[in-house]
This record gives sequence, C-alpha cells and structure tokens, in this order.
Amino acid sequence: MVFADVETERLMLTPLTKEHTQFVFEHFSDPVVCRYLLDEEVYTELEEAENFILFNAYHPKKNNNRWAIVEKEAGKVIGTCGFHQWDRYNNIAEIGYDLTPSEWRKGYGSEAVNGMIAHGFEEMKLNRIEAYAAKANAASMKLLERLGFKQEGLVRDKHLFQGKYYDHYSYSLLKREWNSLKKH
Repeated sequence: MVFADVETERLMLTPLTKEHTQFVFEHFSDPVVCRYLLDEEVYTELEEAENFILFNAYHPKKNNNRWAIVEKEAGKVIGTCGFHQWDRYNNIAEIGYDLTPSEWRKGYGSEAVNGMIAHGFEEMKLNRIEAYAAKANAASMKLLERLGFKQEGLVRDKHLFQGKYYDHYSYSLLKREWNSLKKH
C-alpha cells in the first residue's frame, strides 16, 4: 500500500481510520488549531470528522491521503498530516499538517513533515512537494524553510474563509534539493 505507516524517531504516522473520529472532531473543533488552515470551518458536529476521514482515506484513484500523527512513547494522537493534489503524471503533491497546540515547539512538526518528505520522494516517487502557509503563519514558514523548502511567492486571495480572502505563501522542495540536503 502506498500510504502505509511511516515511522520516525518519536512518531508514527498511521492512516486515519474511523477509530480516530473523536480525536479529529476535538482537534478541528479547536479554533487555535484551525487559526491558519483557512480552508475549512471549525467543526461543530461529529459528522464533519467522519467526512474528513472518509474524504482522506486512500484509494488508488484519489489524489490525497491523511495520517494520524502518533507520539510513540505515549501512544497519543497529536495531529494529522498528509498529501493533497497528487499529480501522478508530473510527480507533484501538496502537503498539509497540523498539531495539537500543547505539542507545539517540541519538534514534532518538523519530524512529521520530514517523514512525509521521505515518503513522498521515496515511496510516491515525487519530484516536487508543494506547501502553502497562510501569510500570518510564521511558525509554518520557518518549519518549511528549515527543511529546505524554497518560498516561490505569494498566492493572493488563495482561500475564502468566513467572507474574507486570505493570501498564502507558496513553497516547494524538489527531489534533487532534498537529495543534496541528505548528503550534508
């Protein structure tokens, strides 16, 4: 399976299933978690979490997936991450990620994204991984830049959220750049 578990030093990325429904609901019901997502309303009903999991379930004809980010030592789900917009012809996909606020600034975001990058280039045979960061999300921009992503520009009015348009910075990492970073 293309989207099996991905293991890092402290984390396990495991495909989202219905067993994660309560976590997904509580996670995306938190306005702090959703502050920079800007492409979906804060959840108010469990059905929204169920739909999120169904939408992101891997299928060979779909272009997305989502993992639960599990802290291995405690066995606790601390966020989600995954690929979107997988263009199999051009070998490009977009990543997304989110963490529970109590787990911020512990290096889990970088570790999860690094695991996704390796999976994308090695298992999915991607040549380019894209990411978008809301203009106000300095932490996400720093994370991407620290992992070697290059800022390509500002995408104006990328998302309409609660009646207002929001700009996002566009980032990418190419496989040859990642291979070069691995050697150092």
